[in-house]
Amino acid sequence: MSDHVPCITLVKLSEIDERPSLSPADEGLEQNLSMLCSFLSVDDFCSFLTSPAFASFARHDIPWVTFELGLYSDHTKTLQLIPSSDGFQIADANESGVFENNMWSGQIEDGFAKLLGNWIAAVSE
Repeated sequence: MSDHVPCITLVKLSEIDERPSLSPADEGLEQNLSMLCSFLSVDDFCSFLTSPAFASFARHDIPWVTFELGLYSDHTKTLQLIPSSDGFQIADANESGVFENNMWSGQIEDGFAKLLGNWIAAVSE
């Protein structure tokens, strides 16, 4: 048994546009993401977001699904994540001050891991 405690959670929050046609594998991932998923590190989480399985399910031309990204140790600390084929959008409704204008848009490679780490540190205080 591992002593590692997850740091981030992810769950499908809602559908914000017309649902695309999904493969059986996509539907399986959707079923998993409809329950609270957890990640041991920011790097693990970013790796999942850039995986072919997540891209096939969620990263379409028109954003259609939104996720709630949360702090594992305090599920009241959350962000909204909206993926698309153009990248990712993060909305910080709790206004932690980490994201300029409480929003961020870009690719994972555009410093997302560092910003997410800063958010975790800010909301964990």
